[in-house]
Amino acid sequence: MILSPRETGRYINRETQHIKCNPHGVNKVSELIHKAISKEGFNRNIWEASELNPRRSVGERAMIDWVFLIDTLNFSFWPDAGTVKYAVKDHRGKLQTGYWSLCAAVNRAMRVGIPVTDAEFLANCTMEQISTILKSDTEGEIPLIEERLKAINQAGKVLLEKFSGTFATCVREAEKDVEKLLDTIVDNFESYRDICEYKGKTISFLKRAQILASDVWTALDGKGLGEFHNINVITMFADYRVPQSLVAFNVLQYSEELKNKLKNKEDMAPGDVLECDVRGMSIYACDQIVQRVEELAMEDGQQIEVNAILVDYFLWGYARDNRALIEELPFHRCRTIYY
Repeated sequence: MILSPRETGRYINRETQHIKCNPHGVNKVSELIHKAISKEGFNRNIWEASELNPRRSVGERAMIDWVFLIDTLNFSFWPDAGTVKYAVKDHRGKLQTGYWSLCAAVNRAMRVGIPVTDAEFLANCTMEQISTILKSDTEGEIPLIEERLKAINQAGKVLLEKFSGTFATCVREAEKDVEKLLDTIVDNFESYRDICEYKGKTISFLKRAQILASDVWTALDGKGLGEFHNINVITMFADYRVPQSLVAFNVLQYSEELKNKLKNKEDMAPGDVLECDVRGMSIYACDQIVQRVEELAMEDGQQIEVNAILVDYFLWGYARDNRALIEELPFHRCRTIYY
């Protein structure tokens, strides 16, 4: 049996010897998120806040296929020691890094007529073509480009063979059931199988599969093909930035062994115990935050929408906007296709 991401978080919370979830930190960040959601209108409309995301006027299929391509390529942007960071200029000439550099690169390709979201193109894309599409505007190079090419080639072939050439078919066939959609993604698209062994159990994090489903929900504002009756099944997206925010808020407390490994910038292998501890405890902590925000809302007599997706957005944004603070403890270095 494979544990779901939520079950994985609970199991790792019981088993880890290196990380603790601090209730005082949970309460502190929950109060901030409760205020942001209830008073400042923080919600899934964050999609519209970035000019790099397509507008909903492009239509459901075009939006979904853009999201699918982005999330199929959405992993591992940090540079190796001594190398220049990968970055791409957006339509305004602003240099973007990380996830947004990928969005800028894909949008750049679309502006010059490259059919990057077309399944036939993805299935037959060559190394020369993907190198052109993802070309950096700095001296840096995007990591794992061979793995990215393999991911889109395989994804394109599956879309053509099983889903009429569009990920919108996968979404439609899920019939508003996000668990069914996640099963379809993991069963059919190899690069999304974020599963490993941990202390006698088979566990899953499914960061990219979950964020793909979530992005469809967010991009379409939970309407039409973006409507799911069980969206709260999705956990936070276990990567390397949100854990830094959780540490900065004193939600997660690391052992000296783990802190030293991070300070020394030692690489972790995918599926390593410490790597699983960081990712699993991030899921567990964000679920605790969701529960506490719901309690705060009830105490105030409010009805607000809160789930692990919105908590993740808040913490990811905090990491982006407070880089100097969160970098006091470096992120865990794991070169992988899963995040």
